[in-house]
Parts: sequence; structure tokens; C-alpha cells
Amino acid sequence: ESFGNISIKKRRHVLFVFAVFLQASAQKLIMDYSISEKHFVDTIKIKMWKGAIIIPVEIDGETKNMMFDTGANMGFWIGTEEAWMVPSGNSTNTVDSQNQKKKSSIMTIPSMKMGNITIKDYPIVVSDGLSDFTCGIIDGAIGFDLAVKGISFKFDTQDSLMIVTDRKGFFNKEERGHQKVKYKHYSKIDPKVWVQFPFIRAKMDFDSGYIGGWFCFPQQTLDIWAKQDPKIKQQLDAMTVNRDTTFMTAAGLFGYSNETIVGGEIVVPEITIGDLVFKNVCVKTTSPKRLIGSAVLEHTSLIIDSPKKSFVFLPHDGNHEITVNNKDKITGMNFKPAADDDTLGAVKIVVRKGTEAYKKGLRTGDYLISVDGNPISCLCDYVLKKHQGKTEHFVFRSPEGEIKEADF
Repeated sequence: ESFGNISIKKRRHVLFVFAVFLQASAQKLIMDYSISEKHFVDTIKIKMWKGAIIIPVEIDGETKNMMFDTGANMGFWIGTEEAWMVPSGNSTNTVDSQNQKKKSSIMTIPSMKMGNITIKDYPIVVSDGLSDFTCGIIDGAIGFDLAVKGISFKFDTQDSLMIVTDRKGFFNKEERGHQKVKYKHYSKIDPKVWVQFPFIRAKMDFDSGYIGGWFCFPQQTLDIWAKQDPKIKQQLDAMTVNRDTTFMTAAGLFGYSNETIVGGEIVVPEITIGDLVFKNVCVKTTSPKRLIGSAVLEHTSLIIDSPKKSFVFLPHDGNHEITVNNKDKITGMNFKPAADDDTLGAVKIVVRKGTEAYKKGLRTGDYLISVDGNPISCLCDYVLKKHQGKTEHFVFRSPEGEIKEADF
């Protein structure tokens, strides 16, 4: 799918990881908005980006690309305030997926047309903290509050279609024969589901705004479980492929986390959600939250049945066992823009010790010069590149001028 013209902007000293959390959580749920139709069913063409669902909507006469973010309890806008935004007069204390807190004014979208329905006075928080990463692919997000308000969805992620309805039982026929995954939400809207790991059954946030990510655990949580049960420790030790103190590069709605933390990757042989089994999954342990990300939706379609408070996952090939290709998940490379006045290159890498990238001679601070012969002149050259899951040829340059080449 084409996302139209892309506006590229560099920012000094911004760090990020390509699996980015897009989440905003508010203390008070602001749902004082209206939907124009009743008893409706509509089918809308959507776009997909690393499993993230991008819904085209019309705002102020222009088409905007809004991600459907189950990890957000209201909408948010990436960028600065627009002339069509209307202040609601309210503000809320918000926290993003990197636990960065901020008191934000709540703006509203006076009229947002989504297919044949119109949503009036939809609440959003405005921030440009993710603009460097999203590279114009998305303009903002619609939160899970639509599902809480009674709207159900089917996201056909294979054919890039969305069916949206307020009719109860509309998806009953398609749900037959599939196990429903019940979700709960407590003080916040983000839906939580039970997930079975070999070492424990855990409650996880399903966050479709965790773009390109599979599963995340805080390393601290795993350490607590391992300390409490020697069997869990033994299992985790056997699954761990890398763990060290690392400089984490990750993005949230209000900015970027530049922490030095202990974390790593564990390759889990089997993870079960309902009747869906994921095999050979690389689980990250540098997240502040337990997350299921959008990579799941690269392999399955999804029904969100709002009245039943349930998810139904529909595997693309009908096979309920999905083997994950971790080739691009455990290389150990993250990327960051170089400083604006850096004449040696536009993009630097952060490399974890002991990983595949480290073993191939790459080091934190090396510059990314090209991928498959395509020069990298800014961060978005890599973000917008179509990665087909095949081996890619990277060329780097060290600060001292040494050329390094590696295939991943």
C-alpha cells in the first residue's frame, strides 16, 4: 500500500527501536463523543504496516491515516496542533509506554468520517514525540475506547479490510469453531488477556500499537519469577539467547527512553493465546510492560466482539500453529539518527554485546551507510524500506573510517 508523500524531519539525539510502543493512558476516560449512525455495518479498505492497522479517515476535507491502537484509551495525534482541532477545556494526566508522564490538554476532532459513519468530538492528545519514527506513515491513532463504547470490528489483515458494526451478534457465524479470548480492562482501557508460556500463565496487554513486536516482558518480572521457583529459573536460563546491560533505545508517545538497563531476548518454544500457538518466538525483556504486539496480526485476522468482550483470532492459512521467523529479531541492532551536524553519516547503530551483530564486528556508534545498495541518507530511508524477510546486505562505516559489511 502507498502512504502518499512523506515529509522527512531529523531531530538531534533521538533514539528509537523499530518495534515502537504507541500508547497513551489517561486517568479519566473521556468518551463524550457521538457516532452518526445506529445499527450500522460498514466495510472499509485499510492499510497494514508491520501488523499495525491503519484506517483512512476524513478530517477537515483531507484523508488522514489513523492507526487502531488497542493500547490507547483515547485518540492521539502525532505532530503539532492543527487549526481544525477544538480544545475540550479538559486535561488529563497521561503516561506512555515508556512510562513518561505528562499532563496533556485534551483536544477534539470536530468531525471524523470513517467510511460511512461520522464520529463527532472525538478526544485526542497531541504530541510529536513519535514523528521521527513514523515518517508520515501514520498521522495519529484511534483508541480502544471505540470498542468500549460498543463498536465491534473484524480486521481482515490478509486482504486489508475492516468491517465495523454496532450490531450485537453480527460476527457470531464467523466466530463458530474458534476459541474466544476474553479480555478485561480495569482502571484503564487497554485490554488484558491470559497467555500461556512454558514457564507460567501470565496476563498480558494486547497492544496493537506495539508496531512489529511479538511479546515483551520486563526483565525484572522474569527475575522475580525465577527467584521464586527454581524450575522457572531453569527454563528461562535454557531459553535465554542474550542478556546483558544495554543502552535501550525505544520510543513512546511523549519521547524516547535512553536508559541503560539489564535486558535481553529469550526464544520461547511455544506461546499459546486461546487456541492459537506461536512457536519459536523471540521475547524481548526490555519492556516496562507485558505486551503482545502487532506482529501477531501479520499472521492472523482479528475479530473484536465488543458485547462479548472477546478477541477471536483467525489464522490466515487456517493453521492454528504459527512458527515465527526470528531472523530479524535477534540481530542485536537498534538505530538512531546522528546529530544534525554530523558529517560522517545520518544514522548510527546501537549494538548489544554478544549478539549476532556484535559477533560480526559491528559496534555502537558505527554509521549505517546502505542497505542492499540503497544509500541511507536519513532514518526514514530505513523505516520506509520494504523489508521482505529476506537476507539484506548492510554496509557500515566506523567513526575511524573502516568499512564493515554484514548480511542479516
